[in-house]
Amino acid sequence: MMMTKILLPCLMLFTLSHAQSATDQDMDGVPDDRDQCLDTPFLNVVNDKGCSTTTLIFPEERDSGSLDVSFGYGYSIDEEQLDRDSQHTTKFQISYYLNNWSYSLRTGYFSTNDDSGMQDTTLKIKRKFKLTKSLKIGLGVGVRLPTYDFIGNNTDYTLYGSIIYYPKSALSIFAGVSHTFIQDDQIVTPLEDINTVYAGSGYFFTKDLYANIAYSYAESKFTTNDPAHSIISTLFYRINDKWFTTLSYSHVIKDELSNSASIKFGYSIW
Repeated sequence: MMMTKILLPCLMLFTLSHAQSATDQDMDGVPDDRDQCLDTPFLNVVNDKGCSTTTLIFPEERDSGSLDVSFGYGYSIDEEQLDRDSQHTTKFQISYYLNNWSYSLRTGYFSTNDDSGMQDTTLKIKRKFKLTKSLKIGLGVGVRLPTYDFIGNNTDYTLYGSIIYYPKSALSIFAGVSHTFIQDDQIVTPLEDINTVYAGSGYFFTKDLYANIAYSYAESKFTTNDPAHSIISTLFYRINDKWFTTLSYSHVIKDELSNSASIKFGYSIW
């Protein structure tokens, strides 16, 4: 009995000591006492030192020369809009990335209950600045060409700003602002410039699977409309070296009748 009383505490201490030494906080299969990278993404492939075998790249943040084209479909509902309570949209975008610069052109076609036609076409140029290894900011300008056919539609101009921070290799925190100078002619409702703000966080589950959620505040160019407060979630998946897809969903807070969803497929030409 005395021997049992002595062996039992010793066995417990040995078990706790072994469990402590085998702790694997990022669950990559490499114990922390041998893991040289303690925050690798869940399910990501690692080497015998516990470090990722590939570099994680935030979607739309490539550095080397890359040309992408994408096609998408979107569906939105706003039951407060008479005769336009639902809208179908097809979108086309082409993007080029080189040496911290990105260039994109986006256009689309929409259809509602009583109308259809081209959306405005947007041209955007953005420059990324690496302040530290884990902190980056972006500045950009955009031009919205009046390809949407309605009276008084003119070319608008936008300034963009964004920030991305990686507190851990798999975790991202981001935010951004934009200001659009509205040049449209006033027909009935007074118009004003548009300010938007967004902030959110994302996570790389693997090098090919990334998800985020964000809050967005967007003003309307019509002075009679209230700003929209929205929750937006996005899922990005790289199918292979050439193909990728993005799923997005947006819900306007305090408005159960207004939401939208979209899916996009893209192809990297090089």
